[in-house]
Amino acid sequence: MQELAFAPILRFATFARQPDAALRLDEGALLIAEAGRPGLDHTRSIRELDGLAAQVWAALGSSAKLLRADRLARRETALRVLETLVETLARQENFHGADESYADPRNSFLDEALERRQGLPILLSIIYLEVARRLGAPLQGVGLPAHFMVKWPLSSEEGGDIYVDVFNRGLLLDGPACERFILRLLTPQTASAFDPTWTRPLTARQILTRVLYNLKLVYLHRGDTASALNIVDRLILLRPDLPQELRDRGLLRLAMGESLLAAADIAAYLERAPDAPENGRLRRRMDATREVRAKLN
Repeated sequence: MQELAFAPILRFATFARQPDAALRLDEGALLIAEAGRPGLDHTRSIRELDGLAAQVWAALGSSAKLLRADRLARRETALRVLETLVETLARQENFHGADESYADPRNSFLDEALERRQGLPILLSIIYLEVARRLGAPLQGVGLPAHFMVKWPLSSEEGGDIYVDVFNRGLLLDGPACERFILRLLTPQTASAFDPTWTRPLTARQILTRVLYNLKLVYLHRGDTASALNIVDRLILLRPDLPQELRDRGLLRLAMGESLLAAADIAAYLERAPDAPENGRLRRRMDATREVRAKLN
């Protein structure tokens, strides 16, 4: 029996209502990928991640004992596991960054990244994070400016955190090397010094928000209003604390000719952000829309 058209958004809504601690990156990323492809086979991707974790475990051999809870805070453990993870995913399985098609929406879909062995830094990071989770390794996602990496947190006594640049075939970086790398990507106008808060680990909800933002921008740049609206619907479900998404959904609905729904979204935004600088412009635009509708009626 054919699935109802609104089933994917209902599944995402159920997922988004869970507490942060219960959110799984693989499930959330697949639900995002489902936005444009209803009926996506989640099981296949989950099995692929399970298989990759099994490969890393087998490659670790006797070193798998390092993944005991009492040894995870040691640099020896981090280096051995990370080197094996990179050897398996980047070299043997050829996961790599999608340089030439950065704006391709497929590079933001987990199933496509698993199948094509390429994707944006954040999608490759999700793969590394999910494989690590299956192994019991404490990898964390880090939303650095202009780049996304994963890190193994370590104390200063153990030499500090170890970063993995998954986009560049799993390059391992210590803290100072990571800082130099990021500052090279930024202009002096953007930042003249490295901000330590950039290295704070992100929650699954924050990571999935960033995936959705990437897709939203891709579709807006392509002029694909319907797909952008589909993504903003999910952003609002995942992050009801971001009123600007109500504004953007209202404007997208207005562009789609859905004036009544647009008015409801913009009114909700104006109520939640009464001092926003663009509110006068939004009110004038909605007044003009109501005048047009009144004349047509």
